[in-house]
Amino acid sequence: MKKINFLSLLLLTTFTTGAFALDLNKPLPNWIDQSREKADGRAPIMAPTMRGVTPSDFRMPAEYEPVSAVAIGWAAYTPMLTGIAKAVTSLANAQLWAVGGPVSISGVPAAKYTKIPAPLDTVWMRDYGPFGVAGGRPGIVDSIYRHYQYRRNDDAVPGVLGKAKNIGVYGMPIIMDGGNLMVDSQGTLFMTKRTYLWNSNMSEDQVNTHLKNYLKVKKIVTFDYAGYPGEPADGTGHIDMYVKLLNDNTVLLAVTADEPFKTACDKAMAWFKANKAPNGQPYKIVTAKAWATDAWYTYTNSLVVNDVAIIPSYSVSTEEANAKAAYESAGYTVVPVPSDDSIVAGGSIHCVTQTIPGAPGKAVDMTDIPVFQDVSVTVPMAPLTNGASTSVDQLLGF
Repeated sequence: MKKINFLSLLLLTTFTTGAFALDLNKPLPNWIDQSREKADGRAPIMAPTMRGVTPSDFRMPAEYEPVSAVAIGWAAYTPMLTGIAKAVTSLANAQLWAVGGPVSISGVPAAKYTKIPAPLDTVWMRDYGPFGVAGGRPGIVDSIYRHYQYRRNDDAVPGVLGKAKNIGVYGMPIIMDGGNLMVDSQGTLFMTKRTYLWNSNMSEDQVNTHLKNYLKVKKIVTFDYAGYPGEPADGTGHIDMYVKLLNDNTVLLAVTADEPFKTACDKAMAWFKANKAPNGQPYKIVTAKAWATDAWYTYTNSLVVNDVAIIPSYSVSTEEANAKAAYESAGYTVVPVPSDDSIVAGGSIHCVTQTIPGAPGKAVDMTDIPVFQDVSVTVPMAPLTNGASTSVDQLLGF
């Protein structure tokens, strides 16, 4: 069995990170802050460094399937994270894993809380964190975080969590942020075309093959993001900024009059109207108004965990009641959590959380670290040809 040295990994990530020291009072945004972050030009840090695809009995479950644990990174927005933590461990009956978290969290039972001591650069756990895969035993898929040259601590988190919880980690050799990955329970993956831009050294078919091999998805549906094919207007280009599956048959879509978001939202609406849900019936489409002022304010950036929907609450909004009703129409108990501070940095509830599948209320079963085979890992550094933006620009989030 291949084992990694946990302390060595932490030291490696601490001394190779491209970001300045973590500042809870001035957290880094979802995109790169060029005034505080510098790229180191080195290859991704993925642990373990041996690669191997997930076993055939694994699959990527939908977020609305049973969840055993929710992972967060305690790197900013403490009131918001505390609100999420309370909802996760009480109404949602799940464990909470807090990388870099405090010894305890007020209102969170000690039996449901694990502090994982590890350095972090940012709070954006959804994007750099583990993709939990379910099967005969638990597993974690570790993709390459798009900001790996800047945020070494963040990019190492899936390996850190795997080691801390003794869960096998499978390294997927493509750049993929969790905010741009949404699946249903029948093996359909939804994402925006930004994934292809991040991996522009590969063909779309090659990217799709990796996604199918590691996540065991069967079908891949892609949408334009706001601003495609150039710079994303919301700073991320992720699907969770305007689309949210509530179950296999129900989808929440953002609606807006503000361009370029309107065009992307309208295209997503058109797709769901023209296609059928896995049971062969038309999708039930519910909507929530979104708008662009100093940020892109959206109610799709939520966490659904064990029939509880933790949704963003914005002090500048009069739309919360309508958004709450949309989630309730799909059977969710809704918990609003204030998200004013994080949304202007490019994300909300979904962006700072990641789910680990399993039986609610029970600890994740342990498993051996898997044996891996060597596979070369390459990253997209060749220029694109669609205008001024290069693949490096797309990768770094410009």
